[in-house]
Amino acid sequence: METRAQRDGPAQPEGPPLDAAIAAGRVPGAAWRSLVAVVLVAMTAIGAAGLTDDAWPFAPFRMFAHAVKPDGRVTKVDFVGTTASGEELRLDALAFGLRRAEVEGQQGPGGRLTHEQMADLVATYNAANPSDPLVALEFRRLGKDLVDGEPVSSFTETIQEWPATEGRP
Repeated sequence: METRAQRDGPAQPEGPPLDAAIAAGRVPGAAWRSLVAVVLVAMTAIGAAGLTDDAWPFAPFRMFAHAVKPDGRVTKVDFVGTTASGEELRLDALAFGLRRAEVEGQQGPGGRLTHEQMADLVATYNAANPSDPLVALEFRRLGKDLVDGEPVSSFTETIQEWPATEGRP
C-alpha cells in the first residue's frame, strides 16, 4: 500500500516560494527585525544623551568616551602599600575589590580621597591579607606627557599618604 507522501511527492509549502517573496520585496520577519533595530538605535541615542555607565550598553563608559588631546597629560591612579614586614607593594584598585574608575570617581578636591576612604581601603586589604597587613598606603597619580600625540615623558606624583605623615598632606 502506498502512503500519501510516496504518492504526492515531497510536501510543498503553501503560498509563493521564498525566492518569489524576496523578489517581490517581502522578506519574512523583516518587520520585527526593523522594529528591534529602531529600538536599539533609539536606546543608544537616549543613553548617549543622558544615561550613566550603569545603563551600558545603551550608554557610553564616560572614562572612554572622550578624546585625548594630542598635547597634554594622560593619567591614572594607583597605590603603593607598605606591609608590617616592611615590603612595598604596588597595588591597583582591584587589590581593594574596586575598579580604577570607582576610585577615580571618589576623588575630591586636589584629586584626594578622604582620610576615612583611605582607612577603609587599608581595612579592606588587611581583611583579605591578615598575615602581612598594610601599615601605610600612598595614593599616586601616574601618567605620560604627550606632544603631538606621542609620549615624551612619564611622571609619578604622590597625591596623599595614609596615615598622614607630618609635614605632608
